Amino acid sequence: MLYGILIALQLVISVLMVVAILMQSSKGGGLAGIAGGALASSVFGGRATATFLSKATTVLAALFMLNCLSMAVISAHRESTTSVTQQAVSQEQPVSPVPSLPATGGMETDPAPAMPEQEQP
Repeated sequence: MLYGILIALQLVISVLMVVAILMQSSKGGGLAGIAGGALASSVFGGRATATFLSKATTVLAALFMLNCLSMAVISAHRESTTSVTQQAVSQEQPVSPVPSLPATGGMETDPAPAMPEQEQP
């Protein structure tokens, strides 16, 4: 239950961190310049945008690392040390590629059923 919540939180943090990184202005302009550059700087403000986005990136990166560490600790203390795939394979009965012969020593086959003879008109 807790592990699932942490995975969902990890996804949200990852998406937010990608958005925060791409919104930052770089030499190429990043996503901030996608709508003409001037529009992005007027929406967020000039220098305040870089300060806010850099702080947001730092906080999100710290949360990302802490969440990774907590998921690693939780998964290390789980009861099951095998994966779901390994559990499914171990529960299946092994299938031999060679069919087993009957215990009587010979192959017993049923004779073909007799075909009823057709009447001549």
